[in-house]
Amino acid sequence: MKKSCLLLITAGMLFSCAPKKELVEVPAEIYPYDLKVEVDREFMTLAWKTHGSGLKSGYNIYISTEPLAAKYPGPFLPEDIKPFNPVNFHGDTNPDDGITYYKAEHLEEGVKYYISVRVVNTDRTLSKPTNEAIAVLGTRSEFELAFRYRSDNDGYSFAADKSVRADAVDNDVYYYTRDGADYLASPDRLNGFLRNSRFRILPLKGDFEYIRNHVNRSKDEPADDRVSIKKDDWILVRTADNTYALLHVLSFSGTGEQRTVTLFLAYSSLKNEILF
Repeated sequence: MKKSCLLLITAGMLFSCAPKKELVEVPAEIYPYDLKVEVDREFMTLAWKTHGSGLKSGYNIYISTEPLAAKYPGPFLPEDIKPFNPVNFHGDTNPDDGITYYKAEHLEEGVKYYISVRVVNTDRTLSKPTNEAIAVLGTRSEFELAFRYRSDNDGYSFAADKSVRADAVDNDVYYYTRDGADYLASPDRLNGFLRNSRFRILPLKGDFEYIRNHVNRSKDEPADDRVSIKKDDWILVRTADNTYALLHVLSFSGTGEQRTVTLFLAYSSLKNEILF
């Protein structure tokens, strides 16, 4: 009996003297995600979130004419691929909102860009990229159209983003009413030498973000030289230059030949492709 007790005590002593394993805390990976891009005629505004809260040197922004994130989904890039920002971007001035913003300027109109962001770690290594956004410069504005031939703002040039006359050579659209219905029409209906625009009412409802993410699923090209419109309609327009515009009917005002329509315009300077 005494011998067995000694064995138990010895085993217990051996167990208690074994070295304890220390827990090593692995730093959380820091990487950007949920990249969104808003465009205008002269710049793009990037917005993204960042996972993790450890130390980082900043961010690299990649804007190229070829996809990068899909080709290099990991934390490595060839040395010859340089970021759009020549100086390390440390972040915006309001980090507490959880979103980082970056304004990209000096880009070209009519060019499809692939955009992604990576964290630059303190040892100068990179994180994995965000989702890769695709964007092209283009107008975002609101304008009012008067009844045709009743004002100098009875037409609108999408590319120039300005009001023009309905019979101007750079006009893309004019407005009129007939038998109680409201219409948008192509300038070549007024004169065969004017610009040829084609329209299609989209079978979609919602805000601009929703519409631009779903309009590409529509296979039907705009084909009508005029369309009857109602409040909240979204209209896809193909211009004489084979660029595209989205129009949203915001409101109507007045009656008869004093009636006007207010429209939201999203215009893409990219030819032969529907991308907003």
